Formats: sequence, structure tokens, C-alpha cells
Amino acid sequence: MPPEQRRAAIVEASIPLLEKHGEALTTRMVAEAAGVAEGTIFRVFDSLDDLISVTISEALSADRLAKRLADTPLTGGIEAQTRTAIELIEQYLHSVHTMFIAAHGAAKHTAPHAAQCARTELEARTAELDAWMTDHFAPYRDIITIPLDAFATLLRTFAVGHASRFVASSLTLDDLARLALHGALRKDSACSTD
Repeated sequence: MPPEQRRAAIVEASIPLLEKHGEALTTRMVAEAAGVAEGTIFRVFDSLDDLISVTISEALSADRLAKRLADTPLTGGIEAQTRTAIELIEQYLHSVHTMFIAAHGAAKHTAPHAAQCARTELEARTAELDAWMTDHFAPYRDIITIPLDAFATLLRTFAVGHASRFVASSLTLDDLARLALHGALRKDSACSTD
């Protein structure tokens, strides 16, 4: 296998391992997952930190997010599509969270710009996610009560909150989709919203 293909295969094998193990990732784990000898890793990467840095860059790449978005069909009614969008964002953010932990760990040993680069990439991907949601929900512009960019921010906020493991929540993704679309007040409520 040519070195560039081998390098790409090693990075591909590293992504789920990095998401699962974070800073505890070892070259042995990567070698086993990639089906190569451990020494092969060091023929295409300078160090484990170099591999982690390249893996984080690939995991946070625009192409990878674009593929993920293309592979996630939003079907059904607006409520089902909203639920799917929140779930997609939540899953993406969960994987990115582990990448950030690994980036901060790698920054301790190598170039401190690794964490900053990851942060910059996340900001770009967040803008791309928001643009994707704004475009996707454009046909519903007339029935959504807030501007579409605000709706995208709302869905992302719900996803971040739901993905947070700090507070146990009884809210399901279905609950979040209903709240995003209909609010928390019952329409027949006698309560004044003023």
C-alpha cells in the first residue's frame, strides 16, 4: 500500500479509537485496529501526538461533516426532521468533545496550537451545521415563528444541552423536537404569556 493510503487508513482507524479513549489512545490500539505493525505507524507519523493531531484535523474536517450531513436523510414531517437534526448535532458534538480532550492532551506534549486549531475548526463546522439547518428548514420558513438562523441556534442549543452529561434529563429527542416547534406552553392554556 502506498504511504499516503496507509497514512489515511491509520487515521481512519484512529478516529473511533480517539473518540472512545481520548488521551488514553495508544499506538498499539491503533496498530491493531488498522491491521498494521506498531512500527508502521512510526514510518508514516513522527509520534503518537503527530498521529493524534492529524486524526483530530481529519475528524473535524469540512469534508467529513459534509459527508455526515449528506448521509443523514431528514425525512417525515417537520417534527421528525427536527428530531433527526437535533440527534445528528448531538452525536457530532459528542464525538467532537472527545477530540477536544485529546487535542488539549496533545497540546501538553507538542505544539500548543493543536487545541486552538481544533477550536477554530469547530467554529467553522458549527457555522456549516447552522447553514445546513437553515437551508434544510427553508421550506418551513412560513410556519416557523422565529428566523431560520435563530431556529438553527435553538436546535443546536437543545442538542448541546441534551448531549451534556452534567445533568440527567428525562427529556427525549422527541420532547426536544416538540419544544423547538411548539414551545412549552399548552395552546389551550389560560395562562397569559405577557
